[in-house]
Amino acid sequence: MDQLFTTHDISRLLQVDPSTVSKWIDRGILMAFRTPGGHRRVRSSDLRSFLIAHQMPIPDELGSQLVRLLVVDDEKPVLEAMKRAFKPYANQVEVTTTTSGVEALLAVSESKPHGMLIDLNMPDIDGLEVVRRIRARRQLEGVRLITMTARHTQEQVDASLKAGAVACLPKPVDVQQVVDLFRVPIALNARR
Repeated sequence: MDQLFTTHDISRLLQVDPSTVSKWIDRGILMAFRTPGGHRRVRSSDLRSFLIAHQMPIPDELGSQLVRLLVVDDEKPVLEAMKRAFKPYANQVEVTTTTSGVEALLAVSESKPHGMLIDLNMPDIDGLEVVRRIRARRQLEGVRLITMTARHTQEQVDASLKAGAVACLPKPVDVQQVVDLFRVPIALNARR
C-alpha cells in the first residue's frame, strides 16, 4: 500500500517551500486528494511519478520502488528482445509489454506505469495516436512517453515531440538511453 505524504512532508523531502507543493497540486501536475478535513495527501507512487516526469531526484525516503515501463510493439520478437535487454536493469526498471496500441491505452489506465516506450508503426493504432490519446487525459500527465521506430528520421522525431513524447529513439533501442531518460538515480550515479 502507498505511503501518504502531507504537503509539509513533501516540502521537507524535496527542500522546497510548502506553498510550492500546494501550487503543484492546485495546477494538477502533482496528483493529490483531500481528507474530509480538507487536508491534502499525496500517495508515494504519485509523488514518485511526478519526480520522474519532472526529472527531479528521488529521495531515499521514497524507497527503492522500481520504475514501471510499458513497452508497446506489434512484433513479439522485438518485445522479447526488449525484455532481455532490460534484464541487467531489473533492479531499476520493471518491464511489461503489449502488442497492441488499444491494449496499451487500456493498460496505462489500469497499471499507471511511470513511462511507456511505444513503437510508431503498429497496425491497429499507430504510436503517435497512442501518444496523443494519453496526452489528452489529464490524469495520465505524469506518464513519460518515448516513441521508437526502425525508420528514424527528423520528421518522426518532430512528430513525436509535437504529439507529446519526450523523445523518439531509433530501433534497436539503446536501453541505457531509456534508463537515462527516466533519470533513475542509480543509473545517474553510476554514470557520474
